[in-house]
Amino acid sequence: MLSLCAALCAVSATVSVAQETEARSSASFVFHGETISITRAPAATAQNVSRFAGSGTACSQPCLGPVQLAGSVATLGESEVLDFMVDQVAMNTGLVIDARMPQGRSAGHMPGSVSLPHPTLDPDNQYRGDILQALGAQPLADGFDFSEVRHLLVYDDGPASGDAARLVENLLHAGYPAERIRYYRGGMLVWATLGFTIADGTGS
Repeated sequence: MLSLCAALCAVSATVSVAQETEARSSASFVFHGETISITRAPAATAQNVSRFAGSGTACSQPCLGPVQLAGSVATLGESEVLDFMVDQVAMNTGLVIDARMPQGRSAGHMPGSVSLPHPTLDPDNQYRGDILQALGAQPLADGFDFSEVRHLLVYDDGPASGDAARLVENLLHAGYPAERIRYYRGGMLVWATLGFTIADGTGS
């Protein structure tokens, strides 16, 4: 009887976990006063997927992004991306950052994301300080105080693109704390393949 009870409890726990995972396949949150809804279509279209198969502009030759970036920058899967949107973006403590150039973003982007092309944080960009302040950094006499900066989730076209990795590298070089940065390696290619909602146009 005890073993049967244990088995039934295990099945119940498995069903519960499965239901929780199912719930994370969609999200709804408010961003800039607009309600953003993300769902999964029954099947991805080849057209949606193919437009994100490029390698971005940070790679001079075909590249493959690492699963893990530098330091303690966490790599997220899709469910965790949705959690980040609901827990951080909706609370105005985080931003989903599109590291691609405008022409890449124009093919479609993750709803609720903002455009921050990777070259904008190059060390020689005279506006880098202004951008860091927009992300919450406070200017000091010898640099910046990053203690109150926003949490960032950075993405690009996907595993064959180096744009997100380059932006993260620039952020870390500027002093941005690694624990405030997340990396979505799957990018738009995997996002589209899984049938998640895609926002059209250049957006923010």
